[in-house]
Amino acid sequence: MRRLIKPIFWIFLFLVTLLVIDQFFVQVPPIHPAHEAVSNFYRDFRSRLINLTFGDKLAKPKSVEAVIEKQQAAEEKDTENLGASDKKPAIPTKNSPPVKSQRYIYSDGKGELHFADSLEEVPNKYRGQAQPMGK
Repeated sequence: MRRLIKPIFWIFLFLVTLLVIDQFFVQVPPIHPAHEAVSNFYRDFRSRLINLTFGDKLAKPKSVEAVIEKQQAAEEKDTENLGASDKKPAIPTKNSPPVKSQRYIYSDGKGELHFADSLEEVPNKYRGQAQPMGK
């Protein structure tokens, strides 16, 4: 019996440490960007593990659309949980970078590949062969 006390103690200590770390990432509001990134990752990871373990095992989605709708509903729920100070403005401001348009790739007379952010940046003689890049 004495031989079991030490391993039981260390297992108990390990589980308590995991519980403390779990509650730290879930309950403590982040004050540093690195802490916020790790907390967000951990919350997402934890919710996925819980859903895998205790989630809807019998009610599987019947189509791809059902999976997409379920994901969108979860994202909407997450955005509703954010405080007013956490929400980003939906309208671009003067300081925000412009939205990227379609990028193009073309080859010059030497066979070298070039990239352009818009079709207007491609020289006139290469516009016919410029191809849009996939996203």
